[in-house]
Amino acid sequence: MSDFRSTRAIDLHNSGTKQTGARKRRLAVQGTSTGNSNSRIVKLMSIVDDDYERTASTTSGGDAVRLSWSSDTDDHKGAPRNLRQQAVSDSKRGKRTLTRKTSWHDGYTTVASYLKDRRQKFEQAAKDPQNLALPPNYDGIPELDSDFPDGYEVRPQFQMVPSGEFQDIRLSKSLGVIPAPIAQFLRSYQIDGVSMMHEKFVYQRGMILGDDMGLGKTVQVIAFLTAAFGKTGDARDRLRMRLMRRHERWYPKVLIICPGTLIRNWERELNTWGWWTIEVFHGTKKYDILSTARQGRLEIMLTTYKTYDIYESEINLIEWDCVVADECHQIKESEAEITKAMAKVNSLCRVGLTGTAIQNSYEDLWTILNWANPGMIGDKKTWIKKISKPLKAGQSHAATWAELKLGRSTAASLVTNLLPRFFLRRTKGLIADQLPKKRDMIVFCPLTPLQTEAYANYMQPGDDKRFAKLVSPCICTDKKNPDATCVSCKTAKSDQNEHFFRKCVNSLHLANHLAYVIPRNEDLPAEKEKAMAVLKQCLPNKWQRYYNRSPIVNYADPELCGKWKTLQNILKLWKRNGDKVLIFSYSTKLLNMLDTLLTSNGNYSFCRLDGSMNYEDRQKQVDKFNTDPNQFVFLLSTRAGGLGLNIVSANRVVIWDPNWNPTYDLQAQDRAFRLGQYRDVEVYRLVSAGTIEEIVYARQIYKQQQANIGYTASNERRYFDGVMGEAEKKGEIFGSKNMFTFDKENVMLKKIVNKTNVAEALTAELGGVRIAEIDVDLARAASADEAEVRHLLEDDTNKDLDDEVAKKNFMNLTGDDRSGNPERTDPITAILNHVGVKYVHNNSEVIGSSKVEEEISKKALEADHEVEEDRPFESGGVGEHIFRPPKDVCRRQFNAMAKAFGFKSPTDFALQVERMKQEERRDLLEEFYNTKLPCGDLR
Repeated sequence: MSDFRSTRAIDLHNSGTKQTGARKRRLAVQGTSTGNSNSRIVKLMSIVDDDYERTASTTSGGDAVRLSWSSDTDDHKGAPRNLRQQAVSDSKRGKRTLTRKTSWHDGYTTVASYLKDRRQKFEQAAKDPQNLALPPNYDGIPELDSDFPDGYEVRPQFQMVPSGEFQDIRLSKSLGVIPAPIAQFLRSYQIDGVSMMHEKFVYQRGMILGDDMGLGKTVQVIAFLTAAFGKTGDARDRLRMRLMRRHERWYPKVLIICPGTLIRNWERELNTWGWWTIEVFHGTKKYDILSTARQGRLEIMLTTYKTYDIYESEINLIEWDCVVADECHQIKESEAEITKAMAKVNSLCRVGLTGTAIQNSYEDLWTILNWANPGMIGDKKTWIKKISKPLKAGQSHAATWAELKLGRSTAASLVTNLLPRFFLRRTKGLIADQLPKKRDMIVFCPLTPLQTEAYANYMQPGDDKRFAKLVSPCICTDKKNPDATCVSCKTAKSDQNEHFFRKCVNSLHLANHLAYVIPRNEDLPAEKEKAMAVLKQCLPNKWQRYYNRSPIVNYADPELCGKWKTLQNILKLWKRNGDKVLIFSYSTKLLNMLDTLLTSNGNYSFCRLDGSMNYEDRQKQVDKFNTDPNQFVFLLSTRAGGLGLNIVSANRVVIWDPNWNPTYDLQAQDRAFRLGQYRDVEVYRLVSAGTIEEIVYARQIYKQQQANIGYTASNERRYFDGVMGEAEKKGEIFGSKNMFTFDKENVMLKKIVNKTNVAEALTAELGGVRIAEIDVDLARAASADEAEVRHLLEDDTNKDLDDEVAKKNFMNLTGDDRSGNPERTDPITAILNHVGVKYVHNNSEVIGSSKVEEEISKKALEADHEVEEDRPFESGGVGEHIFRPPKDVCRRQFNAMAKAFGFKSPTDFALQVERMKQEERRDLLEEFYNTKLPCGDLR
């Protein structure tokens, strides 16, 4: 097969450009006069032109140029670019001029002088399209300028069936080519990603590739680099760099920065998909590698964020043609040192890779977009005012029509107009047919009686004035400067933050395992003293008993850990069924406790991985778990084990303790749920009911919803009144008072979800009728399966379960299989009922929109000014909601509902409702109130 590059033609449309050179090109202009282009800020939310505006932020006038393949076959391979021939001398001068001139203020970058100089030179030279960063010119190099030879080895070499034909793919917007050996294995969405990255490279701009984990971001980058280097995917590629140096022609240099755990993965993937000259900037030979890069004797240099931060000045003496930042959410904090260092990276083309661009706030997204295209997104203050605040206010359950309207319209403009220029994101829905099923269940575990006593005591302020001030802040006369007028504020300010942090950490420890707060002999004296004070506060009459016991005895005591009492019975079931389990915790101390619990309470074989292990030892543990069928449990640190690992031998995942950042827990799940997994995956996130962990998980929901709004303008259901970052709108999940409130009788999330369900049901065309919430306590009837599972709960001799119970293992807790007896529950539900779990829900059913929310959002966008200050979920809106009606009213309406839907008894109806998904429950309420509610049953 002939490589068509040898006969390709280029239409470079540019009016008024003279045709020069021995080989004349047809140059045609598809450009628009930019007029005054001195502004360096693309107007937020208002970009509507579909053509790529190369001069959108240039400092000089000119024409915007767009490239396209011509339909004829004129002989052309590109021409030498004088701009690139000056690279060596420019870099030498750079040694004297590269200084830390980047200044930081108001959270945004003033671009470094050497980057401004590079940009100006490139924009000036690029007025002649020959000087764009097109693939290198291989004309006149016989070893490379030949038809595709059948005898050459090609890469990659896979046994799987290719997804496409063995044919080069032309990138129409950038004149690049994905060679056939690679192109045949790319999916259409990956080709789109390659096309966008190469277009940005040609015009020396930046972008963020924000695809979900598992969609092949690494492969897309390698295919893009192959096109950028003009490689052909065969053995000739190993000669290109040496031959281009011999002919003194421009050849790209690329820097890839990634977490240390991914360095070897990048090396392996690059060598799988092609021939590359790679050096890892690490260890004792770092300066030799920099010298190699300056001389053009490497194609790609790999390094870690930590190493780059240390050697940033030396690395940036080299003018990189492209920098790829893998897992670029690591630079999401605009004031972090690594973010400041990355802002100085000496490259005009910056490509960031992340599946979690929005983690904690919308400012995360601004930071990485601003890194990729400095100054083009606007300053951070403008972003917060125009984007962050409207989106957050509009998502509040208590939002007015005006706030909801502005929030939804802002999201639509962000996703439609701004992001497509700089950000490309696709989700796992594209490969859903290649993945098994996954259920992500949240289990609200009860504390043990001893834990309950300890936690309740710790939440009592007593004589602790600092704690009292945390939950009931002082009312000062001067809100802006309390220290000037309030003695209490002035006294407490010095240590209040430290006290808050310590209170928060101890609360999380108590929610997970009481042994956390029991001092050990090996603890440092200061730490031991603090822990002793906490222990005495928690267990004033019992502390000596537990302090005098061995730490191992405390670790293994189930009465100190409600989560273990829940999990240990499920582990027995999983062990019998041949499942393999990943257990994640962000605490190595907790992993030590689990180590003891697994050994003493089940004698389970297990592996372990945490941050104290080097990368080689981590991989050995992964290999051992994946290949040894006897390894049942894998204990992993959420941070060290939640990134870059493939553990598809496991089909059960336990997130022991929720993280404030939801992406850590989601990434941990993806160690098992990814391409190559053939069994359905069950995820169980354990949350201690009534404690601070409920706030942690509630904020995960909040952040996941905000991310969905930022990515797709989703009309997410509005559960929470609170608005993050707004002191006057703390609602149910923000502020110290909410964090340090202990409700041992109720599950806060259950009340919030029920509140939203009912509010939406009442909003659905009820004409202002006053209807109270029905708080249905679902019946927990005994079942045949419960009797069978009880043997598992009470017997430690590991007797076999009934075959039918084993087959029914891991049916959906909400009852996806409704063909059988409605009074039968699956084994997991029976176990959870037995240990007193009050509430379980599927995370995927809570996140997302609903039919009612879609209608409310639509109405908000159409609303006039007369109703904009009313609230959709208020009496001034479309209905009135009374939150906690008398229980006899709840029972009466629930009985009426059971009768209306044809059930023999309320118990049968409750069992059916228990199996329903959230959306089905909402539909049921809506149908009942709209069509089946009997007269007189409202009160």
